[in-house]
Amino acid sequence: MENKKTIKDIITRSIESSPLRGEAKEGVIVKSSEFGRSMVEMLGVLAIVGVLSAGALKGYSAAMFRHKTNQTIDIFNGILQRLIELDQQELDEDFEIYEADEIIQYNILPNCQKTPGVAGFGDYGCQLPLGTFEMGYGYNASKGRSVGNIVVSFTDAKSCIAFSSAGWEHAIPVEWWKNASSISISGATGATIYRPNGDSPITQVNMSDIVSACNASCVDGGCVWNLYRN
Repeated sequence: MENKKTIKDIITRSIESSPLRGEAKEGVIVKSSEFGRSMVEMLGVLAIVGVLSAGALKGYSAAMFRHKTNQTIDIFNGILQRLIELDQQELDEDFEIYEADEIIQYNILPNCQKTPGVAGFGDYGCQLPLGTFEMGYGYNASKGRSVGNIVVSFTDAKSCIAFSSAGWEHAIPVEWWKNASSISISGATGATIYRPNGDSPITQVNMSDIVSACNASCVDGGCVWNLYRN
């Protein structure tokens, strides 16, 4: 009996001297919740982490879309500058651009990443960060200058709207507009958004017209922004 009492005293003294003194007593079971978190608390933490992650992912996606939009606009500005340079050169009737190889040959887009064409001009166009760039363009002897279509095709209305609202009517040379040239958006339906000269002139690009045209044209999986040089 003496030995048992001594062992009991030792255990009691150990508990009293433990950091958990006051929480664990002789004959009292210490609850597991004193050492960790409950399932409800853990689920709450996971829910908060999920909400924060979703917000971060949405912000990242928006930032990447803006980056791709800006890249596409910069590339197309370079394309316009190269076409303006070609206007200063003596071109002949053999000058035409329909295929990706010709886009590369005339240095329109030297780093063209070939992708199947969708606008019907050639077998291949050039992949842009947003959309596909293609041309049906050439020298017209009777007019003494180049004419044709310069297009960017999109698979969704969001990309169409972002690109179309970049103010291209101001970036394109004024003399291009003197011959009923136009900017249109086509697909499931079609709409001209800018034509400063010619029949029924449209002298100002309205954001509401861009949104309406892109939303209406891109419903079947594709739409085309078309700069037509007449």
